[in-house]
Amino acid sequence: MISEIDEFMDYLRIEKNSSMKTVNSYNTDLILLYKFLTGDFHDIKNYNYEINAVIEDDDVLIDSISKSDLISFIEFSYDSGLKKSSIERRIASIKSFFRYLYNRDTIKFNPSEKLIYPKKESRLPKFLYLEQINAIIDFTPEGLIDFRDRALLETFYSTGCRVSELCSADVSDCDFENSRLKVTGKGSEDRIVFLTCSAVFHLKKYFFERTKIHGRPSGPLFINSKGGRITERGVFNIVSKRAKDAGYPGVTPHTLRHSFATELLDQGADIRAVQEMLGHKNLSTTQIYTHTTKSRLKKIYEKYHPHSGKKKKD
Repeated sequence: MISEIDEFMDYLRIEKNSSMKTVNSYNTDLILLYKFLTGDFHDIKNYNYEINAVIEDDDVLIDSISKSDLISFIEFSYDSGLKKSSIERRIASIKSFFRYLYNRDTIKFNPSEKLIYPKKESRLPKFLYLEQINAIIDFTPEGLIDFRDRALLETFYSTGCRVSELCSADVSDCDFENSRLKVTGKGSEDRIVFLTCSAVFHLKKYFFERTKIHGRPSGPLFINSKGGRITERGVFNIVSKRAKDAGYPGVTPHTLRHSFATELLDQGADIRAVQEMLGHKNLSTTQIYTHTTKSRLKKIYEKYHPHSGKKKKD
């Protein structure tokens, strides 16, 4: 990533003829992103952001940076108390950087596309409580699209898999008899994730409705309205729409993944088991969820313990 930043700075100075103030601002923002992705923030006490970018030889592999990594960086900027104008400038720097790399064919996709700053009043926690998840998932399907959305959301929360893994899954990867689903994660590594009874039930209902229109299900596990494989953007739109319909605007697929891990740990699941379910190579990535659960437990303690000093008066 460092070499790509240097190349971008040369582009701004030489080809764009940008002012030194602009160049320095962009460089500062991008170096800060680099430090965030590599975990070089020893002065940050509550470091609890999931980062999936691959680090090799103390550098970040540029094509491993995902949109969720960039969202985590924006959340970090917000949580650090940065002014909205400063965060918007960071987003502008990130967008320009990745657009440049994409146009030069340095990267195959642009992770900063449609990256937006979440308004303070609409920001949600990095996880949802069980009743919130149920409110989003529990709607009555009326047509194939509804049955697909219900099955997709059930499967998503049941497995905690990544969006890319859900999109690339095929019908043949489903094992209803053993309530399992095979997904292909980072590095083309396969792993087994588990389906709840509810997920299996709604997947079967979805297959039944799909058969009426497209014949016996084969190929992609989840399809779009035209019968082709669903895209990551398609999944994002489904989660966003269904969550908004339930009264929770701003929810992303990654929120469901966070919620999956947080709920398991809250219920006493072994952290290494959760690591395997999430497909994390490093335990340190999974440990971020323990910070979330501890914070959650502390709030409950302060609210209900009679000697906590923070119990609300009736």
